[in-house]
Amino acid sequence: MSKQYKNPPITEAVCEFRFELENTFDLKAVDLFFDEIKEKFPKKKKGQFFQVEIKIDAKEKKQEEKRIVREFDQFFSEDEKTLIQLDKERLSIHKLKPYNSWEEFYSLISLAFNSYIKNIKIKSIQRIGLRYINNFEIPLSTFDIEQYFNLRPVMGEGLPQDLVSFIVGTIFAFENGRDNIKVQLIDRLATPNKTVFVLDMDYFLANPGSIQIDEISQWITNAHKNVANIFEAALTEKTKLLFD
Repeated sequence: MSKQYKNPPITEAVCEFRFELENTFDLKAVDLFFDEIKEKFPKKKKGQFFQVEIKIDAKEKKQEEKRIVREFDQFFSEDEKTLIQLDKERLSIHKLKPYNSWEEFYSLISLAFNSYIKNIKIKSIQRIGLRYINNFEIPLSTFDIEQYFNLRPVMGEGLPQDLVSFIVGTIFAFENGRDNIKVQLIDRLATPNKTVFVLDMDYFLANPGSIQIDEISQWITNAHKNVANIFEAALTEKTKLLFD
């Protein structure tokens, strides 16, 4: 993250924006947006969003279920390892493995964001999120959680010490509470001899509308710095040797 590792464990990095728009979303803006980004993202596709609405009539003692399928636009790089999703007031940039560098990812975030605000008028910024999902594969035969993770479950006196599986989560505040980061560590059995541990870090704007357009670049840069610090602090040096 802050350090350039030989084989970073990042499986996906995501930067997401949610806006309040000045006007109703104009579908013509999608083509204008695509014109701005198509050199880097030449493949255009449709994604689908599935939603279920349930209405309960307590008086009649009946339930009505409505399934909604909605399409949104996706734009892929040539190798489809990088993509942009545009869903009216939502914009997200995704980088799948291999993740080469922050500088490369940041340039794609800037391209998408600037192309969006150039063609779509926004009233305010409701949310920004910078999320990193990391996978670590560790042999079970040598596993001792204290040797690999500083973020881990603590079993106090009186609790069983034979740990089979776990999920640890916490939310930290940054920038006087303006920003939060949700950090989760989860274990998943990969093979009989190995376990995959997933470190999921989601840094986001906790107070909607609290930053302006001209503050976006600094916010993203600062978010990455804070995420990188959490990443470094959550892992021991033994874990880092697995991918360095």
